[in-house]
Amino acid sequence: MAVGALMAKGHRSSWQDEADARKADYIFLEAQRYKAAEQNDAYYALMKAAYELSPEETSIAFDLGFYEFVLSGGNGKMADRGYRMMESHFIADPADYYGSILFGNASDRIGNRDKSLEVWRKLHELYPEKTDAAIRLADALESRSLDSAMQREAIDILDKVSKAEGPSLAITSRKASAYMNLRDTLSVKAEIRKFIDETPASPDSRVFAGDVYMAIGQPDSALAFYTDASRVDPASGLAYYKLAEYYKSVSDSVGYDREVFNALSLPDVDLETKLEILTEYVRTLYDDLQQQPRINDLFTTLIDLYPHEPDVHNLYSSYFVAIDDPESAAQQQEYVIDANPSDLNVWKRTIALYFNAGNYEKAYQTALRAIELFPDDVNLYLTAGEAAVMVNKYEEAQTMYDTASKSERLDILLKSQLLTSQGDLQSKLGNLDRAIELYDSALTVNPLNAMTMNNYAYFLACADRDLDKAESLSKRSLDIAPDNTSSLDTYAWIQFKLRNYAIAKEYIDRTIELSEGDLSAELLEHAGDIYYMNDLIDEAVDFWKMAHEIDTENTGLSYKIKHKTIKTK
Repeated sequence: MAVGALMAKGHRSSWQDEADARKADYIFLEAQRYKAAEQNDAYYALMKAAYELSPEETSIAFDLGFYEFVLSGGNGKMADRGYRMMESHFIADPADYYGSILFGNASDRIGNRDKSLEVWRKLHELYPEKTDAAIRLADALESRSLDSAMQREAIDILDKVSKAEGPSLAITSRKASAYMNLRDTLSVKAEIRKFIDETPASPDSRVFAGDVYMAIGQPDSALAFYTDASRVDPASGLAYYKLAEYYKSVSDSVGYDREVFNALSLPDVDLETKLEILTEYVRTLYDDLQQQPRINDLFTTLIDLYPHEPDVHNLYSSYFVAIDDPESAAQQQEYVIDANPSDLNVWKRTIALYFNAGNYEKAYQTALRAIELFPDDVNLYLTAGEAAVMVNKYEEAQTMYDTASKSERLDILLKSQLLTSQGDLQSKLGNLDRAIELYDSALTVNPLNAMTMNNYAYFLACADRDLDKAESLSKRSLDIAPDNTSSLDTYAWIQFKLRNYAIAKEYIDRTIELSEGDLSAELLEHAGDIYYMNDLIDEAVDFWKMAHEIDTENTGLSYKIKHKTIKTK
């Protein structure tokens, strides 16, 4: 935009007005310098000062108004004020092409259709040679879908643009839309045929034709155009994608599969297009267990063609996550690691997937491999330690925690997490006093660590120590995370220990409800014990049986199921 503030417009009524205008010019230039340096706060402050000195200078008003409009996200009082400042400049100087374009965009954004039409019409009158202004005017006219005169005006404008610049899909699609608004399907078809004749080697024109014929309810003609697109360009991924979409829309699963396989098998179709096609295919069918073999076959086909492409393995991994198979998802991430071992996030994602799969040994080994490449990442040591605890490698876990404790990168959150993990380890080792000391230290560092409160409370409950403190800690953790299933289970178990069996049942029921079927043996055993103490014997046995199916070597569960009672020592 031209710097219109450099010279005051019109006759100044006084020496003071001229002095303010000169000062505003200087401040305006300084503001532009700060804007170029991306020092936006200083730019904004200077622009406001320039505007206060010379509010009649619409160039300054426009720049300040545009900044406020963008800053406000186009909503609220600031946006309204900014929009009015921009409008004042458009009224004063509509020939400022760049400024008027921005004002037209702002009008479109807030849905001021009348003003938008006014802006684009004025720009087209002033600059008839500029096709972008002509197209924006045509769009504004076409948006008045019920006004036939405006539709025909839009078509006339687009005809002139097409003659000046040659045939294009953008112009043809706009003309077709205007004809559709006029309900003139004959002209729509004529426009499509003309465009195809003008672009004989383009598959895109035929795909567009197919889309239009689908929209007007002529699927057979649409299929012919999509098929012709694949003939014109056998490497057109878009053509195969549209063919696949067509067969899906008419519930022809055989045709749908065939076209997807064709697209994935052709070496000339680019990988990005293949991934888009496969993503849509997976999104459509992933929740149908009967379709999983078909999906796996498609991924196998793609991996055979691109065995070292991380994007292929990432997509396959995402599919396994979607069907709740984290182990297979992690295995696909291993291929991504091989392709790019320097990406720490891939390592962490792989470790997390192994954790979710319950493969703690693999999580531990993967964490060790990652530590070799990223020895300064504290989180890796914490994760490796937690995985080591899960596979009873207590010495190795302590080594990981000791190394992490020496890091200079331990912030408050990480230090509290480390102390909690160390407390968990000591509780596993039976060092109860040391565990309590570590949990207390973790809460001293971060008094709002809900995980620490929960682990500490559960530890106390299992050890039958200070149940009042356990209840208080558990309640605080639930205040922070009221729907956390681990915390709900802990609170239920503490109430069981306190012999508040009705309350315990209320909380264990809530835990089961929120777990949505993801129930551990420990949780199910808790539920059985709680139901038993509420005189719901049959339900208790059912819970114990479900727990025993998961933890088959638990002799305590076997006793409870056999004798229908809680074993007492």
